Amino acid sequence: MKAYIVFAHPGESSFNHDILQKVKSYLDKEGITYRVNDLYKNNFQPVFSESDMHNIAQGRVSSDIDEEQQQVTDADLLVMIYPVYWWSQPAILKGWIDRVFTHKFAFRYESDGPVGLLTGKRAIVITTTRESEEEMQRSGMDEVLEKQVAEGVFSFVGCKPVAYRNFSAVSHVDDSDRAEMERGVEQLFESVLEPVSH
Repeated sequence: MKAYIVFAHPGESSFNHDILQKVKSYLDKEGITYRVNDLYKNNFQPVFSESDMHNIAQGRVSSDIDEEQQQVTDADLLVMIYPVYWWSQPAILKGWIDRVFTHKFAFRYESDGPVGLLTGKRAIVITTTRESEEEMQRSGMDEVLEKQVAEGVFSFVGCKPVAYRNFSAVSHVDDSDRAEMERGVEQLFESVLEPVSH
């Protein structure tokens, strides 16, 4: 089994970075090979341009996107880790989705609607917010965040199962809370990956 991790947080001292390390440790323990694309560190160019539109219309993509699509194709498990900005992905990650999950690569349209083309892949999305779980439930944003990425992105392109987990109020947690959240990461992966044949 192979995993492709798309990571979008600019700070190495962030809780998101701790989550990434926990994910890597879990995959190492399970003998699952993986690659990580740290979008900020790798200076990913997120702007979907006129050139991108022209390339897609001609049935091709630029070299950087071809490389990303190959990583997605080779992976059995797709993982995204990011903080929530304005109730959405950071712009760099939204741009990655726009540029990589292109028409006729990730999905196509038929007479009765869209068809996902990334079938046979599992997906895990981990997000963090400053807001507490109670605040998010009161506003309904907890459901919005999950629906937006779990259904609007990964289910749309054919991934199944898709698991989503948000860790809330991360700017106010202590070491005990962090340890519990890290255990939650492991449980999330176990729920998606079992049973897995290595």
